[in-house]
Amino acid sequence: DAGTREHRIQTKQWYQRRVRGAVRTSTVSSGITSTLTRNSSIRDSDYHDKLLRKGGIEEEMSLAQHTLAVLDSIVRYLDSGFAAVSEMGLQPADITVFISDANLDCAQYALALINAIFSKQEKKQSFYHKLLELNIRVNLERVVRAVTPSHMDIGSHITEFQHHMLSLHLPASFTTVDITDESHAAMLDNIRIETLADQFSTPWDGLGFTDPENRQLDFQTCPPGLLVLHCINYFVQKHKAKHREIILEQLRWEPERRFPFVRASVAITEILYYYLKIGKDYIGVEIEFLPVAFAHDTILYELFAISAQLFNTTWHEMHAKANDFKKVVEVVREQLNYIFRSEKKIGSLEEVKTTLKSVPFCKIQEQRLKSLEKESTPILHLREKLRPRMQSLVNQQRLAILEAGESFSTVSSNRRRTRTLFCRLSSNHKTLHYGYDLTVENNICPLIDELPEKLNVADIEDVILWKDQRRGRDKGLDSPLGFSIEYSHSTTGLENSTKPLYFICQTNEVFQYWTDGLNVLQNKDAINGIALEHLSMLLEMEIKIRQLDILDIEGLQMPDQAPPIPPLPDNFNFHNHYNFSAAPTAN
Repeated sequence: DAGTREHRIQTKQWYQRRVRGAVRTSTVSSGITSTLTRNSSIRDSDYHDKLLRKGGIEEEMSLAQHTLAVLDSIVRYLDSGFAAVSEMGLQPADITVFISDANLDCAQYALALINAIFSKQEKKQSFYHKLLELNIRVNLERVVRAVTPSHMDIGSHITEFQHHMLSLHLPASFTTVDITDESHAAMLDNIRIETLADQFSTPWDGLGFTDPENRQLDFQTCPPGLLVLHCINYFVQKHKAKHREIILEQLRWEPERRFPFVRASVAITEILYYYLKIGKDYIGVEIEFLPVAFAHDTILYELFAISAQLFNTTWHEMHAKANDFKKVVEVVREQLNYIFRSEKKIGSLEEVKTTLKSVPFCKIQEQRLKSLEKESTPILHLREKLRPRMQSLVNQQRLAILEAGESFSTVSSNRRRTRTLFCRLSSNHKTLHYGYDLTVENNICPLIDELPEKLNVADIEDVILWKDQRRGRDKGLDSPLGFSIEYSHSTTGLENSTKPLYFICQTNEVFQYWTDGLNVLQNKDAINGIALEHLSMLLEMEIKIRQLDILDIEGLQMPDQAPPIPPLPDNFNFHNHYNFSAAPTAN
């Protein structure tokens, strides 16, 4: 907007006034050059030791920072600044030596100057290759590892360099492929595999072109345009064996299931173009650098090679056919999202490969199902509709556990000794049968007929959990796995006073099963932690069974809302056209 432009003009004028005097005289210019040249010799061990003895290395580095800052201002904000600095004889090697994780402050100013010079270069590709020869990418990789959130300034300069580096692909991305161009035709020739001519009419068939006779058709959309062909050629040249394996592997599949390599390459390049923000303008304030962007000299091409293999793997995992191409593209996009949008910053190609292996199609499918369950209104309604039936299954399972019986520890009436209690629920769920200190093998609960005592379920008044009752602990009943059944004496015919039956479970699992089972006998639901886990598991399984066709490769798009009910007809006269009362006659 106008305010932003005015601010930039004022900033430029301020810097012009600040550095105009520095470029007027050759004396100052030569002084700047000599300062950087002298500081670049800090690499020399003899000079380094000499400075240490004099205690002047900090002063020298500080002077270098100020010098780099002045030069950055000259190049960025003076119209003739780049030409003036070029005439000084300053070489990239004099600047890149300061890009090191040993001194991030100095690296910040050096990278800012490199970015300023980079932006003014006419032959950017040549300049970048010169920087690569000086190991700037390797040094930046180390700097990126050392950068923390507090280093905001150097983070913005790293982002700017990433922008310059990846923007080198812009010309190709806005160029369409012309088969009459010799260089384009040569790159297309590199793709073909002569072996395919034995299986097809031409060696171009089986490569996944939309139209093998009109091969440039797949590279007419810009972006990515010619950039796709660059990526494919890199893959063919640097990973030739993998390329042949992918292509020749398709011969064993029927035509509908063959992996369309060229079409997939176009889709992959578009995805990487988006995630790497190649066509996005840089406004100078973002801190959005990707550590993986500095993992290789030709990072885009290497990411393409990895992604092409990922696409091929996902294609076969999904058992995809030709008309499923867009579905596979979306899955691959989600898989690559783990690389570029993950909270964990991925900094190496090995990490990229490991991360992608951890997100196969089945995991993406599972996450889509979970997303549907959380966000889709029909799924939420289905979940609520299924909940009562699933809760009933959990409740029935708890009663079945009570029918199987269990052994418990308990306390005697005077609480002076511990006894063994066996308890089992009758099959009609009306009576609890129990007995004390019975002789059994392997501590297995005896049959109902062998349990002498019984308690009518109707007489149970409450189930008390000791861990929730202070008075239970006061009585010495302090086990966290203990509970009491309070009941009346209608079974024995005694006075109608309430007495407790004490249970101490051997494990937390038994505790949860039995307390839930007793709650079910009192017409309550099983609500302990294990019961909720089982309920959730049953709901998920039932919903997945009902959704088997929704997210399948032949799948449907689940609507967010129910379809509208059609209007009533104008009249019901059609009823009179049929004789519904006439019964069929026997022959």
